[in-house]
Amino acid sequence: MTNAYHLEIVRVKLREPQSAVNSSAETASRYAYLEKYDRERLIRLDIDSQNRVIGEEVVSIGTVNSALIHPREVFKGAILSGAVRIIVLHNHPGGGPLPSAEDEEVNGKLKQAGEILGIPVIDFVIIGEDGRYWSSGSGACPGRWTMW
Repeated sequence: MTNAYHLEIVRVKLREPQSAVNSSAETASRYAYLEKYDRERLIRLDIDSQNRVIGEEVVSIGTVNSALIHPREVFKGAILSGAVRIIVLHNHPGGGPLPSAEDEEVNGKLKQAGEILGIPVIDFVIIGEDGRYWSSGSGACPGRWTMW
């Protein structure tokens, strides 16, 4: 005999959505506190149709220079929260915000998965130190303001 499971999704509003995020700079500013961590943390922000943050999840906590990331875990909570789009961000404990080859590969895979699921990744932000950041929405210029 196999185990049978029943999945029931009940959405309970814990608070009102945060105000809209309209730029990479705004996202980086809100999550600048990530620079204090000594290990990489990957966070997914669930965004509604008005660009408001309706959910947030720490998807992975890694080591000083890597974190285990799989699209399945990144998108699971976004699907359950009813996100229309997501923002993915993580920190670089070493301080430099420029993406590694692994960051670029993960960003590409997450964007592909988002297209398939209909939940686009609208930005991939890397938090460095001293207020520096990099954003896939702004190209290779750390700290550049970008509107979606």
